[in-house]
Amino acid sequence: MVWVSVRRLRPEEKVNVAIDMSDCCVRICAEGIRAQFPDVTEEELVGRLRERIEWSRRWRKRGHEV
Repeated sequence: MVWVSVRRLRPEEKVNVAIDMSDCCVRICAEGIRAQFPDVTEEELVGRLRERIEWSRRWRKRGHEV
């Protein structure tokens, strides 16, 4: 992997990096849910992901760091 300073990236590259990072976070969270609930259906998985993401938003709104 090549490390590049964020300042050197074009705006569209910065957006792509942010999207990739977000996708990675969601995949990691999904794997955590699957580890916790091995028999979870895809529908339940999506619901639990939404709950965790919303919880994180509420947590940060209250001034807490995640």
